[in-house]
Amino acid sequence: MTDRGSFTAQEMRQRGAARHKLFEPFDLRQAGQSVRVHMLDLSVSGALLHAERPPRIGAGVILAFPGLEVAAHVVWVRAKRFGVRFDMLLPDTALRAMLDGGDAACP
Repeated sequence: MTDRGSFTAQEMRQRGAARHKLFEPFDLRQAGQSVRVHMLDLSVSGALLHAERPPRIGAGVILAFPGLEVAAHVVWVRAKRFGVRFDMLLPDTALRAMLDGGDAACP
């Protein structure tokens, strides 16, 4: 499962933040390769994703949203679903813009 020891106290509180359900396709990059994945839920600290061939646990990935690229690491994999933890918490304005389908860099 996840290693929560690397979260700060504030980040642990953020993990309790609302997870927003959605079904959005986007590109995920790993080691120079780009694959199409679907985001199933999103929060300021991470996301639940679906892919035909998920990356391995611990893999560093880049999630490419319109106007924003987010670095993350895979923390768990179950079949075609996997969870990522963002390397830095998303600003609330970027989260809202992504949920509204807009440019995350220009909420």
